[in-house]
Amino acid sequence: MKLLQYLLPLAMATCGIAATLNAADFSTVQEARERSPDAVLDYLKSKRAVTLAEKGGNLAISGDVQVDLDYMHARRWDNTHLRGSGSANRDSRNKPAGTPYATHEFDVEVNLMFDYRTDRTWAAIQFQFSDSMGIKEYTNIDQSKPVKGKCRNILWGSGDFDNIVMRKAYMGINLLDHGTSRLDFELGRRRLYDVFDSEVEFYNFFDGALLKYANSFEGVTDLTFKLAGFIVDNTVNHYGWVGEIGFLNIGDSGFDFKYSLIDWHRHGHNRYNKKDPAGADFLVNQFLAAYTLPADWLRWKTKIYAAYLHNYDAERKSFTHHEKKDNAWYAGFKVGDVKRKGDWAFDARYEWVQAQAIPESDVSGIKRDNPQNLSMYCHPWGGFANYQGYVLDGFYAITDNWTLNVSFERAREESRHVGGRHRSYQFEIAAIYAF
Repeated sequence: MKLLQYLLPLAMATCGIAATLNAADFSTVQEARERSPDAVLDYLKSKRAVTLAEKGGNLAISGDVQVDLDYMHARRWDNTHLRGSGSANRDSRNKPAGTPYATHEFDVEVNLMFDYRTDRTWAAIQFQFSDSMGIKEYTNIDQSKPVKGKCRNILWGSGDFDNIVMRKAYMGINLLDHGTSRLDFELGRRRLYDVFDSEVEFYNFFDGALLKYANSFEGVTDLTFKLAGFIVDNTVNHYGWVGEIGFLNIGDSGFDFKYSLIDWHRHGHNRYNKKDPAGADFLVNQFLAAYTLPADWLRWKTKIYAAYLHNYDAERKSFTHHEKKDNAWYAGFKVGDVKRKGDWAFDARYEWVQAQAIPESDVSGIKRDNPQNLSMYCHPWGGFANYQGYVLDGFYAITDNWTLNVSFERAREESRHVGGRHRSYQFEIAAIYAF
């Protein structure tokens, strides 16, 4: 592991990759719901089939257009509305101070993907354009200051036009391909959940190096192993480490087991000169089990899954009522698979996540509705963990390319001792055209 600590910064400098992610910083509200349901991700991957023979390799181009409607409602312990009438924005970077947070959000999103592959090397790029819908914002007013007098009569709009993200940019090379054994190395950017399996963690950016090994033992199991180092905050040489081992289709039974471990700890000072910050006290392991039912049991592809997570580094804090809140679990099932017109899929899941089980910025499940993007290390009612709730998600293909995704989420606090009571729900409907 010490060798990786020296090799990773060298690899980043050599390839010209520089990215900063502070574990205590939060995404915008729009980004906080960026992760799509698994059925949607699987469907979009199936559309990557337009190829152009070029330079001895293959270039695949794909994309999708999405229009989303979200309806959200949330209240905290003192019955204060976090959205709609009664809520008040305190972050003047995004809109005028005092503006209520929306209960309805309309977004339009475009993803454009390029995948290039040769016999032993490959690269992938994804650009994401994601903007709030509405007419163009009025730009001749300093919206960070209160708008007074006649200026309040302006025809205001919520639309923006410049939210462009480099969602993926990585390259890979095959180091070993012998029989059923394969060893690959990849370098660049994507999300952690693009590589590692979990329904409630691995939301953060993964800017780093990945080593992947796979082997198949006929009649026994398909073995997978992944080891990665990534940048957390390069201004203070803060790096994270993550590994995952998987045993798939054990004994041809349809049973899968995966174990992962991710280390976020900061040994030293952060950028604000805080030594060993509590927000980085996370060494999270996950045990994941899944069972795919035999094809002759049901007409539709069906999987049952469950996972348990524990943070080894959690410590008793005053804001956690002097208790360790370091566990999480989830369980659910998936039915169906969407490839073409008339296909459908449904996913139902229950999640239970304590406040210290997962780093605030790495929660990828339902999340605690936190429109102000507050940290629980600054505000007792902040953070995205400390919740329990369920999600119901449906996906249907109207045509081979045009699909409809409908989901409903409801959550409340896991512990009233951490930030008091919290209630929220969200309904989302999305039209997706993939090509």
